[in-house]
Formats: sequence, C-alpha cells, structure tokens
Amino acid sequence: MFFIFIIGTRFITWGSGPAGRTMRCPQCDTVGSFVGKKGMRFITLFFVIPVLPISGVRRLLQCPTCGTRYENQ
Repeated sequence: MFFIFIIGTRFITWGSGPAGRTMRCPQCDTVGSFVGKKGMRFITLFFVIPVLPISGVRRLLQCPTCGTRYENQ
C-alpha cells in the first residue's frame, strides 16, 4: 500500500468581537473600529485540515475594510 500525505502550515483565526479601538489602517488608509480576533498557526493535512498547533494563541486586530490583520500590542 502506498499513501500520499500532503502537509503544510496555515494560520487559523476565530472569534470576532469589537476591539474598542478606532485607528487608521496603514494598508488601506481608512479610519475605523477594528475587530478583535485570536489565531494560531497549525500544521495542516492537505493544506486544509488543522492537525497540530505549532504556535501559541495570538491576539489580532483586523481592519473592517480591507481585512488586513495586525498584532494587538
């Protein structure tokens, strides 16, 4: 028997609550209330199915207009 496993990595986010911060996005230059999210990097099977976490949980801020994510300092 011959099995082929394709593995990769992927950063997966979850949650979307108001961050309570209004700021200017450096990417699209709009001012808005950013969305707070959490995320982790996983080893994935077939680049889709998360199998094993390889980083700790990170807090992020996401621009409501362009979707760019930034580390929450």
